Amino acid sequence: MKSKVNKQILWLSLGFFFIFLGYNAVQQYVTSYFSETDISKIGFQSLIIVYLFYLLSGPLSAVYVSKYGAKKCMILGSLTYSLFIFILPFLNITLLWIASIILGIGASLLWTGQNSYLVRASDEKEYGANSGLFSTILTLGSTAGLLLLSFLIARFSFKISFFWYSLFPLAALFFLGRLEDIKTKEVKNQLTLIKKSIKSSSALRLTVFFFSFSFIFGLVIGIIPIDIKNTLSLNYVGPLTSVFWIMPILFSYISGKGSDITGRKRMIFVSYVLGALGLLTLYFAQSQSVLLLTLGVVLLSITYAIFRPIGFAFIGDVANEDNLVSLTAFFGMAQNVGVLAALLISSLILPVASYIIATTVLLLSVAILFPILKVDLKEVRLRLAKEIQ
Repeated sequence: MKSKVNKQILWLSLGFFFIFLGYNAVQQYVTSYFSETDISKIGFQSLIIVYLFYLLSGPLSAVYVSKYGAKKCMILGSLTYSLFIFILPFLNITLLWIASIILGIGASLLWTGQNSYLVRASDEKEYGANSGLFSTILTLGSTAGLLLLSFLIARFSFKISFFWYSLFPLAALFFLGRLEDIKTKEVKNQLTLIKKSIKSSSALRLTVFFFSFSFIFGLVIGIIPIDIKNTLSLNYVGPLTSVFWIMPILFSYISGKGSDITGRKRMIFVSYVLGALGLLTLYFAQSQSVLLLTLGVVLLSITYAIFRPIGFAFIGDVANEDNLVSLTAFFGMAQNVGVLAALLISSLILPVASYIIATTVLLLSVAILFPILKVDLKEVRLRLAKEIQ
């Protein structure tokens, strides 16, 4: 049975390897790509639309994943990533906005399906290890894609490179198609459960964890590439931001497996400390310090490497069979609010202010989350089940 579970996690991971080999690399260049044109704000607007519709589609993704199954929803979602990348080179604002909307909806289906599938395909004692393996393989693809794209853009052009990259998410269909279609209990009142989650004090406290670290990720794809471009040059955006994908390769499995052994709470605390240090370092790097800029990127990348597997596993810790899909969608919505907030702030104010705001968000998050982290996670699961049943 154990080998069968691992096989499903492997297929799942390889599918996401190819999706984000294409998309995460391109995403890192979206704001820089459009900053080279007369429509520089379109890069930010496109990303904002993607994450806005990802947020708005959260409740419906819970309904569709519960009704049609995670496998079908992930396959459908992967196609929208290919479409978005293919549209980028045309520099057609209308087409880009349409593709951004479709991608936001597809991303909601993809990630709600992913986390619910990963939890159901895993033994409870291996949530962290399997989440770490998934994150490692996914970010391996992202790193390879980013480094390759950096080379292709320098050698050819943005447009030709993006056309080629639109093919990678299609390769994911081979692996996602091999997944066992795990039959789950269909819960017909998913929208009702999400509404109850919004009113649940425990669920709302937990959302700050997902919101705060996604806020940091919003800076990664919005402000930090521009900081790198201004401090160094465009040629350094790919290599330096690839650290955000290299560190999860090194630390995701270790942190995920370690959290299975030492407990999820300790790793959450470590991620907060590293995140705060990284943001403060980037704040002081505004004096054009290459060393501080690099150190800040490294610290935030390690934070991200810890957060991803812990976040996946944490949902498995606090959810039960009835509310797994709805809580996955709800916490996914919180993540998208975080990314959206960061992108909006990044597009309106100076980087130095963004880092101060992000540090404040992180500190407030700790204060809100701390009371619930004092309670055993099994007790948290019981509370959630009672509050949103």
